[in-house]
Amino acid sequence: MDEQIEKVKDEIIELKNRSIKIVSSAKKVSSACNTLNNAWSGSDLVGHANLFYNDFQTPPNSNRFSIEWGLINGMPDGWSEISGDEVRQKIENDSRIALTDLDKEADFIADKFDELRKQAIITFSSISKESANEIEKFNLRSKTDIFNDYWKRQIMTRDSQAIYAGRQVPVHKYYDATALFLIGVGKQLDDFLYIINKAIAEAKNFSQKVKNAEEGRSSYLDKNTLLRLTRIKNKNFDLSRLISLCNELDDNYSLENYHSCAMILRAILDHVPPIFGKKNFDDVCAQYGGKSFKDIVRPLNETAKKIGDNYLHSQIAKKVLLITKTQIEYQANLDMLLGEAAVILEG
Repeated sequence: MDEQIEKVKDEIIELKNRSIKIVSSAKKVSSACNTLNNAWSGSDLVGHANLFYNDFQTPPNSNRFSIEWGLINGMPDGWSEISGDEVRQKIENDSRIALTDLDKEADFIADKFDELRKQAIITFSSISKESANEIEKFNLRSKTDIFNDYWKRQIMTRDSQAIYAGRQVPVHKYYDATALFLIGVGKQLDDFLYIINKAIAEAKNFSQKVKNAEEGRSSYLDKNTLLRLTRIKNKNFDLSRLISLCNELDDNYSLENYHSCAMILRAILDHVPPIFGKKNFDDVCAQYGGKSFKDIVRPLNETAKKIGDNYLHSQIAKKVLLITKTQIEYQANLDMLLGEAAVILEG
C-alpha cells in the first residue's frame, strides 16, 4: 500500500516538473494572445468574431468596434475579417511556439492527472473513505474550464443578424485558455500533493492510534485459545455465537466494563454445556472430566456464575454495590473450559 501511494506521489511530482518546463512557452503564447485580444472586436458572434483592427493593431478609442451596433452600419474603418488560420499563424509567429505541441502538452497533463487521481482514489478507498472522497472532489481547472469562464458572458448587440448566426470560438481565446492552464497547473498539482500528503498523515495517525490501542489492550481470553476456536469446523455445533461472546468479553474487559463482563461470562457458561454432552453447567462441573478438571471449572459454577446472576437480576436500591475487576477474574478457569471444549470439537 505504501509503495502504491509513493508511486502516485512520485508521478504527480514528475508531472508538476514537466509542467514547469513549459511555463515559459505558455507565457509567450498568452502574451501573443493578449496582443491579439487588444486588436479584436470583443464579440464572439458569427460575423464579429474574426474582426481585427489594422493588421492586429490596438485601435484608438475613437475607432473601437461597437458590439452594440455590430455591422448594422457596415464594416467600420480599419477593421477587416481575419481567418482562424491567420490568427493562429500570428500567435505562432509572435510567440515562436508551435500551438499544436502546446495543446498536446496541456491534454497530456490533464489526462495523466485524471489517471493518477483515479489511482489515488482506489488506493485510499481501503484506508479512509473521507480521504478518498476529498481526493475525488479535487479537479484541475482545465483549459476548458478557463475558456468557459469567458464563454459564459452575455453578448448584447442590436445586430440581429449576428445574434441569429450564433457564436463561434475565437482562436486566440482558445489558445490563451490553454496557455493559462499550463501556467497555473503546477500550483494546482502542488495543491493536490498537499491533499495526498494530508491523507497519508491522517492514515498513519489512525494506524498508530490503532496500534497503541492494541498494545494497551487488556484481553480477558488467551488469543491462541480464541484463534483455535475460530478455526474449528464442527458439523454438530455452530460456534459463531460462542466466538462472538468471547470477543465481546475481551472488548468489555479492555474497556473496564466489568458489569458486562460478569453477564457475558454467565452467558458463556450457559451456552457451552451441549459441547460436553450435558444439559446445564451444573452437570458439566459435576459429571464431566477428572478431578483436576472439575476442581478448575467448579469456581466458574460456584462463584462466577452466581456473581453474574447477582448483578444481572438485582434491582435498584438506596445503596447498590458496583462490580470490581477482582470479582470477574476467572481467566485461567475459563481458558481451561474453552480449551477442553476445543479438544472435544476437534475430535
